[in-house]
Amino acid sequence: MVLLFLAGCGGGGGDKAAAGKQVRGPGYRFSAPADWAVARGPRVVQASDGLTLVSVTLFPLVHPFRPALWSKVVPELDRVASGVAQQQKGRVVSSRTKNVSGRRARSYDIGYERDGKQLVERITFVLRGKTEYYLLCRYAGGDTGACDRLLATFVLAG
Repeated sequence: MVLLFLAGCGGGGGDKAAAGKQVRGPGYRFSAPADWAVARGPRVVQASDGLTLVSVTLFPLVHPFRPALWSKVVPELDRVASGVAQQQKGRVVSSRTKNVSGRRARSYDIGYERDGKQLVERITFVLRGKTEYYLLCRYAGGDTGACDRLLATFVLAG
């Protein structure tokens, strides 16, 4: 299984996070604050407001994921999260298995500092077939609103 390192996860603020818009990517959708800018690339869709952002990036898996492989996949995801934390010169402050779009997913909060600001990136891995959905959000100040919204509204099509 090939997993690549990325950085970035989004928390949102107050009233801006209350109103939302649907953001769609190939085979998925999620809700983001209505006034956030949306950018698209070949494998990534991102919504952001300054330093705060949410994104979904698609990565191909070498072998199809099956739920029976979960116990073997978790240690690999743990290693990837540790690598992301090292890249950010931070640390994994929490890890958990949760349900995202009706599937078991692995989520990590990575704390680090950039330009004098304390930031958190929440990365969540959702695996389906030969695709890894890398859900990422970044926030400062403890406001997890946009991250919570991303995980609660992320839906796989089909």
